[in-house]
Amino acid sequence: MTNLVVMRRGLFLASFPIFFITFSIPVQARQLGADALDIGLMFSVFTFSLLVMRPVVGAGLDRWGRKPFLVAAMLLYGICHLAYAGAESISSIYFARVIQGAGAALLLVTIDTLTADMTTGSERSTAMGRNLEIQTRGSIAGATVGFTFVGFQSVYVWELSFGFFALSALAAMAYLALRLEETRHQEIETTAFEISPALRKLLLVVIIASFASALTAPIYLIHLQDAWDIPLRYLSWAFLPAALVFAVMPSRMGRQATRFGTLPLLVGGLTLSATTYLLIAVRSELPAFVALYTLSAIGWAMSEPARKALVAEFAGVGAEGRSFGVTELYGGIGASIGPAIGGLVYDTWGAAATFGSTGGLLLMTALIAWVLLKDASGQPDED
Repeated sequence: MTNLVVMRRGLFLASFPIFFITFSIPVQARQLGADALDIGLMFSVFTFSLLVMRPVVGAGLDRWGRKPFLVAAMLLYGICHLAYAGAESISSIYFARVIQGAGAALLLVTIDTLTADMTTGSERSTAMGRNLEIQTRGSIAGATVGFTFVGFQSVYVWELSFGFFALSALAAMAYLALRLEETRHQEIETTAFEISPALRKLLLVVIIASFASALTAPIYLIHLQDAWDIPLRYLSWAFLPAALVFAVMPSRMGRQATRFGTLPLLVGGLTLSATTYLLIAVRSELPAFVALYTLSAIGWAMSEPARKALVAEFAGVGAEGRSFGVTELYGGIGASIGPAIGGLVYDTWGAAATFGSTGGLLLMTALIAWVLLKDASGQPDED
């Protein structure tokens, strides 16, 4: 069994709550007396924890190795889910969210760094895409369990779901502690971190793309409810095809880097997503929205693995963890600013302006990426 397989088994177990938690936290918080501001802050403290922790995690990965941080991530997930299960007040949910954000920061940066250690050249895009698939499949499996508990209509749905997620995370911790091998080369000394010119250019692409995509993050469901008088439980099915795309396509898209190069894959994915957002802005039918949203997911399934592979390519030897940490920091800044601006644009000018802005910015990002990075990367491997 390869080290990548071991890592992904832990990732699968850790990903169980991703979908379920997005829907369940607002409901539980409402039952505890939270208002919209309280719920918004619950999501903000999670994002803030990610922003603060990611660069710190990256530095630790390069100094002390990868395995301790992945095991620690699973421990934090186990603690946070136990905290959720026992939450009886709004403040206790805040506490759990902070721990969850710290665990997510450890997990995501470490997974990318481990994958970069264990892959080379264009195969990195495939491997990064496979990680996205595993996360999505884990979240679908976890949501199935969680919503099955909901179907039982038990008063203990919240406790049962998060108790199950806690056990899964702790099982992943034990499994990784026993089976995962360290991938940091001990003979490589930790060097002073300096962002390479190519990585600096990629960071500009990352922050603009993250901001652009986050513009629409808070308004998808709002737009669906405003445009079509359909209950929320039915509208949620509009997102299922996109979820299935992320469950099966990222590694297949990443494989195309062997033929076309990593940068063309990044630019092509951004361009496809941009085009679909621009078309969403001018189409009003629900079937067209679902089809275009699914196409946008295909674009992201192309560009995300390529972006992560380029970070590994542009990272200096001995600075892989810090390179992923700073890249995720830039992405998090864009993702933090985008929702507020997107909500303002939607309230002021409507859905067409919001989706159109996202599409226009992503087209600009694709052009910037091609112009700035075409001499640094993008050629298929010859080996």
